[in-house]
Amino acid sequence: MPDLGHEALRETAISVAFRNVLSTMHAFIDAERDLEDIAYSQDPAYSAWAADTEQAYENLADALAGVHCLPVDLREDLPLKRMARLADAMIGHEEPGGARAMHGEMQMAFFSRFQASGLSQTAMHRNGLLIHARHLVSAMISLPLFDCTPVDEPLAVDSRAGALVFDC
Repeated sequence: MPDLGHEALRETAISVAFRNVLSTMHAFIDAERDLEDIAYSQDPAYSAWAADTEQAYENLADALAGVHCLPVDLREDLPLKRMARLADAMIGHEEPGGARAMHGEMQMAFFSRFQASGLSQTAMHRNGLLIHARHLVSAMISLPLFDCTPVDEPLAVDSRAGALVFDC
């Protein structure tokens, strides 16, 4: 009975790639915060920090693309793919408030769309990764990079964009 936690943890290419997303997202958040701390000053070190931030962004984009290209081998990996698509859509969203609206949608749908079902070791592992990702996405959305006009309602983003993120 695999849903009773008696099976061994099953690693897949997506779960390994998703851990890379988590570490690159953390590095991206740290780099953006470092940039915020120096407040776009005339300090010559600013250009080095700006280059580090750009590299962290590129590393995160590459890590997210690495998840996108992988097939879903286990049903427990589907929420990982959804979370990667959400993070990618958020960092690439150009509409003011759009990333914040997507974040709000994710918060409301987290337990139904961004969690693996069951009590197996694999499901619990994936849920741990997803909870960590949820915290990182929340930290990312609080960065000045995403400051813009406030969004009055969480579903203000184009409904087609939400469907692309939440339906894998």
